[in-house]
Amino acid sequence: MLGVLVGVVLAVSLVALADVASSYESELRSFNRAHWLRAVMVPVLGPVLWAMYGRPRLVRAPSAPSRYLLENTATDDNPAYIAYLGRLINARRHQAQD
Repeated sequence: MLGVLVGVVLAVSLVALADVASSYESELRSFNRAHWLRAVMVPVLGPVLWAMYGRPRLVRAPSAPSRYLLENTATDDNPAYIAYLGRLINARRHQAQD
């Protein structure tokens, strides 16, 4: 039974470590990556704190307009696509400020 518990704790710590390593530094909350890498090495407490206070928030991207998919223009010339990219960038900036 103790072996299963140790295995679960180790697996959760490894998943949290991989999650910290693969997250963009600009999207991390509270601390920077180096601090979170050290924090998730603390069994049980580190991964729990990462999940609660460090993991980047999920931001839903605005839906893409269907008009630009049907037109025969390049995407960089399509005003609907450019407006969509502007909304996407604004959503990311707003999320980074929070």
